This record gives sequence, structure tokens and C-alpha cells, in this order.
Amino acid sequence: MSYITSFVVSSANNNESDFMNIRFSRRDFLKMTALVAGGITVAGIGGPLLIGEKEAVFEPNNSYWAKEQPAANPTLQEDLTVDVAIIGGGYTGLATAWHLATSQPSLNIILLEARQVGHGASGRHGGMVLPQLGVEAFEIASDLTTHKQLYDLTVKGMKSLQKLVKSKGIECDLRLDGYLYTFLDEEDLPYYEEYVEEVQQAGLPLELWDEDEVAEALGTEIYSGGVYDPNGGSVHAMKLVKVLKAAAEGAGVRIFGDSPVLNITEGETMLLQVGKAKRTVRTKAIVLATNGYTSKLGYFKYQVMPVHVQTAVTPPLSPAQLETIGWESRLPFYDSREYLYHLVLTPDNRIVIGGGAAEYCFANDLRYCQDLTKTSSLMLNQLISMYPPLKGIQFEYVWDGILGVSFDDVPVVGVMGKYRNIYYGLGYSGQGVNLSFVFGEIITALYQGKQHDWLATSYANYALPYIPPEPYRWIGGQGAAAYYHWLDNQ
Repeated sequence: MSYITSFVVSSANNNESDFMNIRFSRRDFLKMTALVAGGITVAGIGGPLLIGEKEAVFEPNNSYWAKEQPAANPTLQEDLTVDVAIIGGGYTGLATAWHLATSQPSLNIILLEARQVGHGASGRHGGMVLPQLGVEAFEIASDLTTHKQLYDLTVKGMKSLQKLVKSKGIECDLRLDGYLYTFLDEEDLPYYEEYVEEVQQAGLPLELWDEDEVAEALGTEIYSGGVYDPNGGSVHAMKLVKVLKAAAEGAGVRIFGDSPVLNITEGETMLLQVGKAKRTVRTKAIVLATNGYTSKLGYFKYQVMPVHVQTAVTPPLSPAQLETIGWESRLPFYDSREYLYHLVLTPDNRIVIGGGAAEYCFANDLRYCQDLTKTSSLMLNQLISMYPPLKGIQFEYVWDGILGVSFDDVPVVGVMGKYRNIYYGLGYSGQGVNLSFVFGEIITALYQGKQHDWLATSYANYALPYIPPEPYRWIGGQGAAAYYHWLDNQ
């Protein structure tokens, strides 16, 4: 789910209602922040102090999901000449590899992963599988036609992913029985009533649930209502990596682990320097499937930021604990706060919870720069406030992951470069489990010069806005974070 959601600005002063009751999106606020930061830069304040980003660091995957990481792939030990080199072994890279290899079996495709597949965000997320783009999640950010197009496209992607999972015969706990989006404030009800009515008329199968229906489904009474979406669900993060890896390798893709790309020389034939041995890969095309890590390759440094988010998991709940919390529907859900919380109940009755913070570390640092213990306490307190009978429970695992976030929360997929041979899909803002699979399909269509439904939407060929360099980026990030925390505490 997206960490860049929408918010309502309201006022107790009825005389100001015409302005203060306007519904702003966080996208609007971020644009205003960019203008402010840009104005500081133009003014020349601290211009000589502009700071570049820190080096690439790949911290261990200490998540609960990591226990299911697939067997390691060998390191690249020779120079190669290939048709396509995919950089990144998460969902985007593996999905693109499978889509390309199955649609064009004659291609010589390799995948290069800096550690091992699933090491990054794909093996660390909160377990939810969602339709729609984050920027369009329960908000018509563009127009109703586009909103419906994107919903249908991503639902189709989920069904294609489900079909692939079944075909491989590898259990990954993929459940697509729906999910709930919940809101806390009763004042938000008119907005969601209007939204659901509008999208239902366009054909979206969403339902508005009142506080009693939400409480009956989830067992918690903290919400004033919610929107039920029958399309979406949950998955075991790393077991899905296993499925996609098996699919890609089964289609003939060669995967190399512990093989970071150190340098890229662009040209009609791209030259990649790989690993400690500095092996050379010559390739006609590359795919940047590195999302939050992409700036370390020199691309999208001023369009996509790595943002740290945390997730935790409980031990398996006993039958008695399950009965007392009353989460009878087992529907995954996330809420409407700026720093939202998202929860999943696993098949073995663990609660996976994430959220409450989204932190940017200075100079695009991939190392976690905050206190994981503090964030863990925040999530635990929230879990107990939702389910008081769980008082005394402790988390079994707590971990950090990195999202790729654009300034206006729009993910992008496309092709660039003088020779039009650099393909990319990134900027999911926390909603990439399903969208990365769809983007793999779009990259394949672009590579083959074919049409795709995405290319008929207003998000095709989208140009991401510029993010100011340091120290303005960090200052803006800290200011925005403080503002969002303030909103959540109102």
C-alpha cells in the first residue's frame, strides 16, 4: 500500500470552510514542498554545500520472510555477451525475466543481483497484495476513466500472477479474497461515501462498510468505517520470490547472485562491470529493476528516493487468542493515516504489522539511520490498541526495508537512453507486489514494440518531477514528516 496517501484539511472556523474543507492530496503537498526547496536552491543559500549521495550498502535481510529465501545462485565468473541484462533480483527483475523469456524464448537473458534474489524490498514487505497505483488508491488523482483503467489493469495483473503461481505448484500463501481500507475519523465518511458511489457507477466493485461492519470483520473497534475491495489480498513475501525465480529459470534465464553491477557504460552495446572480479557483460539492452536502490547506479538520482519502512511479526497466535481478538474475516487491511498501519494475518496465525513511520536517511543512505527499537514499540502499542487482549505479546521479528518513492507518488515504467535500450520500472511507493509483475509485462511489450493497456493511460511516458539535492532534500523530508505526524495526531 502507498505511504503517500491522501489527507483532509479541516477547520473549526466555519467562516473558513470554503477553503479549509478542500481535500488536498499528499501529492499536492509534496509539490509545494518541492517548490519551496527549489526556491531556496535558486536563492543560492548553501549552494556550494550540495552533497552527493552515499555509497551502496546492502544490509542483511533480517525479516521473518527471509527464512524462506531460495537457494543461492552462483556469482558471475566469466565475461558474457547477452541480449538483455536485468539488474535486480526482486519482483520486478524476476517478473520481467519471466515475461521476456516466455514471450521471446530465443533471447539470451541474464539477471544480476547484488546479493541474492529477494534480498531487498521484495523479501521484506508487509505481505499485502493490492490493485491500483498508490497515487490512485481511494482517490481519483487524474480522472475517472484513468482510475478505472488502472484498477482493471492491476486486477488483471493479480489474476495473471495467481495463474502463474498455480502453474508452478509452489505454495506461497497467495490469497486474493479481498482486503479492507479503513478510516478512523467519522468526519471522513462523506468523502468515502461520495468516492465509492462515483467509482461504483464506473464499474469498480468497491463497498462502503460502516463501523459495525468493519468491527465485525476485523475485531477492532477503532475505525469509523472502511472500504472493502474484493480484489486484493496477501502473500508470503519470500515464497513469492521462490515462485518467480523458478518461473524465470524454468524459462531459460540465468541468474547470478552476489554480482553487483559496479559501472554501466552506455552505447548501442552496453558494457557492465560486475562484481569484485570486475567481469564484463556486453548487452544490447538493460533493465533497471532496482527500485529504491536505483540511484546507486547513477539513474533517477533526482526523481526517486530510498525510504525506510519497518515491519514486525508476532509468534503464532493460539486458538484462544484468535477467538478473543475476533478477526474472523482474516481480511488484510490498512488505514487512512498519513503514516498508515497495515496488517496481515498469516495462514499460521501470525500478525504481520507495518507502518507508523517512513524515514528518509541523509544522502539516499541505504543504511537504516533511526532506532528500530523505538519504531518496534510504536507498532506494538498500535497493535495492542487495536486488539487489547494481546497485551503482553512481543514481536518475534522486527525489520527494516527500503521503498522507492517518487516526489508525487507516481510509479514509472518505460525506456530511455540515446539508443532506447535502458528499460526501467520503479517508484512503487510501497504498492509494488502486484504492480511490479505488471511492469514486467509492460517492459516486455516495450522491448518488443508492442501495445499494452498501460500505454493508453495518462501515466504512460510520465516524467517524474525533480527532487532537490542535499541538504534541501533531507530538510524537506524532515519537514514533511513532522507535518504528517502532526496531522495523524489531530
